[in-house]
Amino acid sequence: MTKWTLGYRYPIALTISLAPALTSMMVQAAPFEAPPATGILDSLCYDYVPKIEKPASDQDANAQPVEVDANRLEAKQGGTAVYEGDVKVRQGVRKFDSDYAQLDQKSRDVIAIGNIYYNDGQVTVTSDKTLKSNLDTKNSELEEGKYQVHGSPVRGFAKRVVMTNNNQNITMEGAQYTTCPPGQEVWTLKAGSIDIDQKEVFGEAWNASLWLYDYPVFYFPYINFPIKDERKTGLLYPGYKQSSSNGMDITQPFYWNIAPNYDATITSRFMDKRGLMEQVEFRYMPDPAHTGTLYFENLADDKQYSPSNPSLAGLSDGHRYLMNVRHGSALMDGSLRFGIDYTQVRDKDYNYFNDFSPQVGTQVDSQLQQSFTAGYYQPNWNLTSEVRRYQILSPYALLPHEMLPRIDYNYYQQGKWFDLAWNSELTKFGYDSSSAATLQAGERYTATRLHLAPTLTVPLVDVPGYYLTSQYKLMFTSYNQEVPDNLVSQDRSRFTDADSKQLTLKEGTITRTLPSFRLKGGVNFDRPLDWYDGKGTQTLEPEFQYLYIPYKNQDEIGIYDSTTTRQDYYSLFSDRRFAGLDRISDANRVTVGLTSRVYDNVGDERLRLAVAQAFEMTPPKVRLYPSNPESTNARSLLSFEGDARITNEWFAHAGTQYDTSEGEFTAGNGAVEYRTGKLTTQVNYRYIKDGNLDYRYPTNTALAEDLSQAGLVMMAPIADQWQMYGGYYRDIKQDVNIDRKIGVKYDSCCWSINMSLEWHNQPDNVTLKPTSEKVIGLQFEMKGLGSVGTGGRSVTLDTELLPYVRPFNLKGQQ
Repeated sequence: MTKWTLGYRYPIALTISLAPALTSMMVQAAPFEAPPATGILDSLCYDYVPKIEKPASDQDANAQPVEVDANRLEAKQGGTAVYEGDVKVRQGVRKFDSDYAQLDQKSRDVIAIGNIYYNDGQVTVTSDKTLKSNLDTKNSELEEGKYQVHGSPVRGFAKRVVMTNNNQNITMEGAQYTTCPPGQEVWTLKAGSIDIDQKEVFGEAWNASLWLYDYPVFYFPYINFPIKDERKTGLLYPGYKQSSSNGMDITQPFYWNIAPNYDATITSRFMDKRGLMEQVEFRYMPDPAHTGTLYFENLADDKQYSPSNPSLAGLSDGHRYLMNVRHGSALMDGSLRFGIDYTQVRDKDYNYFNDFSPQVGTQVDSQLQQSFTAGYYQPNWNLTSEVRRYQILSPYALLPHEMLPRIDYNYYQQGKWFDLAWNSELTKFGYDSSSAATLQAGERYTATRLHLAPTLTVPLVDVPGYYLTSQYKLMFTSYNQEVPDNLVSQDRSRFTDADSKQLTLKEGTITRTLPSFRLKGGVNFDRPLDWYDGKGTQTLEPEFQYLYIPYKNQDEIGIYDSTTTRQDYYSLFSDRRFAGLDRISDANRVTVGLTSRVYDNVGDERLRLAVAQAFEMTPPKVRLYPSNPESTNARSLLSFEGDARITNEWFAHAGTQYDTSEGEFTAGNGAVEYRTGKLTTQVNYRYIKDGNLDYRYPTNTALAEDLSQAGLVMMAPIADQWQMYGGYYRDIKQDVNIDRKIGVKYDSCCWSINMSLEWHNQPDNVTLKPTSEKVIGLQFEMKGLGSVGTGGRSVTLDTELLPYVRPFNLKGQQ
């Protein structure tokens, strides 16, 4: 059978198992497989749970010798053997005790009465009543038995247990199941009858009810439950939350186990302010080399749709949907690979992701990426291709250029005294004019681009503590470009020269050939420190780089995949000022940097400080757009990065860019974090001057102000079983709250409740005016049974808009 490795999904279930044989001194018990531990046994709540005992040898437990001891023995040849008073039977790790036991040597029937105790290293069973069994048929019957699974908090009671078919079939009447410690039964699942066939994946229970303390709260006429680590068709637990925009939001998933390597989850999502949405996820894996997921969700009629609703103005009716396809294939031992990641919503449904937050799709700058990839990989070379398209989720965005397709060939060769690389690319850039927004009257320029870049790297000095490397590159690029007469206004304004007022884009073939020379070197000094028991070490690592690329006017070339890169310490040592290939900046630049690190006595990095600046021998002339002014700065921004683990609990990070010409900071970020035990708290801040950035607009309607944002996140225990968590982010410049979240979780031995409340600014891609959104989450979990509500089993410091980030990049401190 094909091995199935997709994640397991279980129906609403009772996870209970009982030892297959509870017999007297001569019964041959089958091995018991305990359910997996819940992961909470480290708590003092479960110090009563016995550990799993394994046989001292690999010998079959049934082949171990049997030792019997009793205060009195009476036996007749071919008749009945009677054991009375403190009867003890031992066979390997198995233990059986009772007050009285009798064996009919003809019928092979066994009866045990009073103080019955059975322990096989996997489960312990006790009873004050009677056990009946047959040594030949292995059929057994136990009255009023209590059971405790080893290595797990699973325990319970049954009024009557019947085992047949060599202990494969177990029937329990009047059964109870819980994971709560004795005397703390917050919840209990009770069933009139439970049937377990150990050859099957799932058992069955009838007339079952869930009790909280002494009160029944839910009734199941019939349920099935897993007894093995496999899947079965059935209902999954529902989810619940309450929000301002969607109202009461209830999800009820249904799991369909189609085959060992195919399954589906069908979810009904009811939003009282939106309507009923159906979600379908189909997963497949015909073999391990081919896996994928098909996902679709559909809302037939959104209650909030109306022609006067500006957020949904692009739609003609309330029908809203999303589809997602993900697939990966690997052939020829992984050398040949294919992949698909395709997501699409209804055309002009710009706010779908804002309204419904689907957990699929790759979204960047209000664009849904749709990608098809293929590649062939060898140790020294690879050939890859990609077709990439986009769906725009903003009516104001200029349609991006699509890759239709891009083909890359890369080759690497390492010699004794050199490294040789060949990088090449052939890309056809187009765009989907059929999906253009109404504001984009006109057409975009297109092109086919060929780029070749052979590179020779020669290490000049490569000894411990010193290095000096030279690199020689020749970059050839050819564009076959088409420029329409009715060019869209955004492109026309960007490619109009600021001085001549002429359109610079050129029709036809454009070639560009540029050489590049880079010389990079550094030294590493270190010295011992008195810190950390006198075994600390500090390093001093100066480094420099000289980069030369001659100037060539590139205003005739359109911008297809290039943008200005954000500057930091590491980008100053790059050979590129622009991302992408459409602009290769001229350079006659010297970059100097200094890094200092401190290591403790076990070699972990405790402090890192780095500062760098580049000096232009000749100011670069290449601009991203002809409408941009040329750079006149003789120096780059002064960049600083610092990380520190001050103590084992305190962490700090700081990064900044300072314009030495203007005497002002252009960007900065910092964070201080304290972590100990269950307590985590972080204060953070970030600043960007003139932050006209797409990711800001959920909190910035002007889109042109500086970003000055402070945040605080905290997770703290407030009592032995209570934990509080939350986050707060505020834009200081605009004096507005961005995201606020507070939650509290009560976590007892066998149940927990998690409540959260969050306010965040819900973005709107059409009106560009965020609205205040309030979300209430509630989760109730019965450990060992399941959970009802929203969210996972653990609290998180993430908020809806901003994730929790640990910015401390120190070796040995992850």
